Amino acid sequence: MAGTSSGCWRSRRRSARGEAVTGSLLTEADRRQLEARELSEEDAARQIGLLSNPFRRIRLLRPATPGDGITRISAEQTAALLSRWGAAAAAGRLGKFVPASGAASRMFEGLRGASTLEKERTKKLFEGLSRLAFRDDLAAICAARGFALQPAAASGAFEEILSALLSPPPQGLGLAELPKALVPFHQYIGGARTAFEEHLHEAVATVRDTNAICRVHFTVAPEWRDRFKAALRDVRPLIELAESVVLEVTFSSQSPSTDTIALDEKGGLFRLEDGSLLFRPGGHGALLTNLEATRGDLVYVKNIDNVQPRSRTGTTILWKKLLAGCLLETLERIGDCGRPVRVCGVVRNEGEPGGGPFWVEGEDGPPSLQIVESAQIDLEDPGTRRIWNASTHFNPVDLVCALRAPDGEPYRLADFVDPSAVLLSRKSFAGRDVVALERPGLWNGAMSRWHTVFVEVPIETFTPVKTVFDLLRPEHQPV
Repeated sequence: MAGTSSGCWRSRRRSARGEAVTGSLLTEADRRQLEARELSEEDAARQIGLLSNPFRRIRLLRPATPGDGITRISAEQTAALLSRWGAAAAAGRLGKFVPASGAASRMFEGLRGASTLEKERTKKLFEGLSRLAFRDDLAAICAARGFALQPAAASGAFEEILSALLSPPPQGLGLAELPKALVPFHQYIGGARTAFEEHLHEAVATVRDTNAICRVHFTVAPEWRDRFKAALRDVRPLIELAESVVLEVTFSSQSPSTDTIALDEKGGLFRLEDGSLLFRPGGHGALLTNLEATRGDLVYVKNIDNVQPRSRTGTTILWKKLLAGCLLETLERIGDCGRPVRVCGVVRNEGEPGGGPFWVEGEDGPPSLQIVESAQIDLEDPGTRRIWNASTHFNPVDLVCALRAPDGEPYRLADFVDPSAVLLSRKSFAGRDVVALERPGLWNGAMSRWHTVFVEVPIETFTPVKTVFDLLRPEHQPV
C-alpha cells in the first residue's frame, strides 16, 4: 500500500501563533484558580493569545482520493491483512477507546416545537413507536401515568407522550438528560441494548486476545461515572457468559486541566459575577490525554453513536479487522518514523456534515494527509471552497492508532499536536456572549503530526445516531 501515507518526517514542536499576553491580566485569585485546575500560567497566556489573535488557517492542496491518498483494499489483500489482525489480537495488542461523555439532548431537539414541521416530525416518530428500543419502558411510564401508550399515540396525544419520554424520573424516562451512550438503541428478543452495550459486543469481536480478555475504555462525564459502572454491572455477566470472554472495561473523565479560558463580548477575560474566570470544556481534543493514559498499543477510536444491531454488524466487524491489518502492514513497511501512526477509515461522501480527508500544505515539511473540518479553513476563498467542494470522501471517525514506537515505548502524544489548530466559536453564558476556545480536535489538530493512512470503507459501516429519528432507519432495525 505504498504511496498512501503522509510522508515520514520527524515532527518538531512549534509555538502557537498569536502573542502571549503578559501576566498582568491575571490576578492572584486567577492564578489560584489555574493552580487548582493544574493549568499552567504559560498555557493560560497561550490560550488568551489564541483567542485574541487570528489563528492559522489550513491551506488545502487537493482532496485525498482513491489512488491519491486513499487506499482501496483489494480482495487479494484481505487474507493477509486479516492474518495480521488475528496475530495482534491474540497477542493482546488491541484495545478500544470510545468518547462517551456526550449528552443525548440533541437527539430529542425539536420534538416539542409549535411549527408545522416539528409537529409532523413528532407524529412520524410516534407512528414508528413499535420500532424504537425504548418503547416498553415508555409504555410502562405511560401506564403509571394512567394511560396506554399506543392508543394515546393513535389519538394524537403527543404532548402527554412527550412528557412521559422527556420528564425526569420517576415521572418520565428523562432520555434527553442521559448520556447518549445509555439511551436504548436497538431492540432484541431478550430486551433492548444501549449504544454502550453495543460497543462492548463490538469489542468482543475485534479485540479479544488468547486469554479471552477484551480491553475497552470509555471517557464519561464525572457525574455519570457511577451510572456507567452500574450499567456495566448489569450487562457484563451476560456478555461474559454468552461470549466466554473477560471484559476489562475502564473509565476516565476529561481533566479540568484541559478546560479553556474564554473572552467576553469586549475582548476581555470572561469573569463570573464573583470575579472568577469562566472555564469551558476544551472539546474532544482534550481527550488526547485520556487516550495516552490508556497505555495502549494498537487502539481503535470510534464515536459512541456509530453502532449497528448485531444482525447488521458483519461488514463493520470485517472492516475493523482490515483496518488493524492495514495499520500493522504500514508499521512494518515504514519502520521507525518517530511519531504515532493512524489508519483512518473514510466513506463516500453522501452529504453528511463534517470533515474529510485532504492533502494540506506542510508548515515545515512535505504536504501531509489530514482530516480537515470546515472551521479550519477559509471557505470565503474561492480556491479553498473549490477544493473543499471537490472532496469525495467523509470522515466517519473510524480510526485505529499505533501509540507506541517500534521498541514498545509509548509516545508522548502532546508532542505531535498542532497547538495553533484551535477552533473559536461564539457561545452564550448567563445571557452574555462568550468567545470560546476549543483545543485542537482529537482526530484533527491533535493528530496533525501523526503519520496518516486513509482507507476507503463501505458506507454500511457508518450508521450514526444524531437524532432519535435515525433509530427508525433500516440500519438500526434487526434484519
